Amino acid sequence: MLPPCRVPWRNFSVLAFIGLALGGGQFIAWGMLLAHGVENFPWLNSLKIFISEHNSLIVGVFAVLVFTIIGYRMKWRRLVLKSSALLLAWVLFANYAHFFWKADDFQNQQETAQINKVDWNSVTYKAFPGKSSFYSAQAINVIYVGATPRDLMKQLGWIENQTFSRNEIEWAGYLALLRDKTPPVSDLYWRDKPQDMAFQLPGNLMKRSHIRWWRAGVDIKTNQPQWLGAISYDDGLKVTPYSGIVTVLHNIDPNVDEERDRLANQIRTLLPDIELDKYPLATVEVIDEDHDYYTDGRILMIGVTTLSDNPQAWDVAVNDI
Repeated sequence: MLPPCRVPWRNFSVLAFIGLALGGGQFIAWGMLLAHGVENFPWLNSLKIFISEHNSLIVGVFAVLVFTIIGYRMKWRRLVLKSSALLLAWVLFANYAHFFWKADDFQNQQETAQINKVDWNSVTYKAFPGKSSFYSAQAINVIYVGATPRDLMKQLGWIENQTFSRNEIEWAGYLALLRDKTPPVSDLYWRDKPQDMAFQLPGNLMKRSHIRWWRAGVDIKTNQPQWLGAISYDDGLKVTPYSGIVTVLHNIDPNVDEERDRLANQIRTLLPDIELDKYPLATVEVIDEDHDYYTDGRILMIGVTTLSDNPQAWDVAVNDI
């Protein structure tokens, strides 16, 4: 039996005071922050969103770290291999849980975006593969004027994809979609909302043209329904951080203008009566730490155009992307 560990009273008092200050102080601090409102502290709100979105990754890394420390102290054999296997198992579990359990939470939510007024001079023309600001933006480069772009897409020969957020996809259904060369489209978020629908041209599992559509609302001047679209080209696969996990997704061709212009040419050829135009609603972008694409900043408008012909009216939107 080990002898009792004696701690001097003075040392015990100091340590107890530190523990009390840390324990009680955090409740006092959180109480003050909540009383003033987390939204008044942008950095804290960003941290909250990041932790909430990455909680499974944080738990997994912590579990592997604890496992490794225990194994090191107990001198387990092949500890690196065992820790790596545990980390891989956790990553696979986090992927399965995200795509097949959690992602369809938007499936039954009622849509309210169609009653919102939209001013195209104040819209941010970018979407994100997650809700936190950690992720690089992807371009929104199409506007559709009308009740829904679904009929247009079908007339052009596009195939409607299932998405993890809007469809309840099980493992067997996922494999069937892979066999049909129409894999589900991963979610991008615009104003914290995933796309309402997605389409692709016939392709294969590695390469395809695809577009996501968001119901943005109604035009502030005409009350016409408006949709935002993000069109791009899948070119192979890559390992990437995505919505709080690390997973394998398609690699996006950074030249998003080429796909935008290809869609415009397809409409002009097959449906010449539809009015088209391009407006400089976004800024010129190059590939950097915040963007995985480059663009001339022009947005393809499909349908009746309602924007002013005066270029001065577009200057407000230039800084919004």
